[in-house]
Amino acid sequence: MLNLWLGDLFRLHHDDFVRYASRLVGGRDNGEEVVQNAYVRVAGRASAATVIDHPKAYLITATRNAAVDYIVRQQAEWSRRVDIEDIAGTGVGEDPTITLDHRHRIARLAVLLNELPAACREAFIMNKVEGRTHREIAKHLGVSISMVEKHIIRALFHCRDLMRAAREI
Repeated sequence: MLNLWLGDLFRLHHDDFVRYASRLVGGRDNGEEVVQNAYVRVAGRASAATVIDHPKAYLITATRNAAVDYIVRQQAEWSRRVDIEDIAGTGVGEDPTITLDHRHRIARLAVLLNELPAACREAFIMNKVEGRTHREIAKHLGVSISMVEKHIIRALFHCRDLMRAAREI
């Protein structure tokens, strides 16, 4: 019964919560996602025996907490993004045309890798750029060796398919 009541309150003040969340995380779409996450959390925690003295304040706090979690997730995601400068070294004394072509290829690769899920991208970079073993990657990511292999294969297929598509255009 309380879940329904909180749900009604969320629906009644939905636009207010979305405006608030949008200011915190930037953008209405992100605000909608934050409010949805806040509602799911509140609905999952609340029980019929729970008494909330100030339900609107409780829901605003839940929305703010969901916004903070959203920002933390976004920052973590961006910290794992591929930067061209991280993987593209320019050789001293190389032909400038070759260097430019190399940097173009690396830039395309960075764009392709950034389209992948974070764990997949991280496994690929740790293996192909840093030279780490599948066992080391599995331990670092907290997944099985089999999952690391699947991540790397997915990244390779993704890059291959998109590079082929780019050549066909």
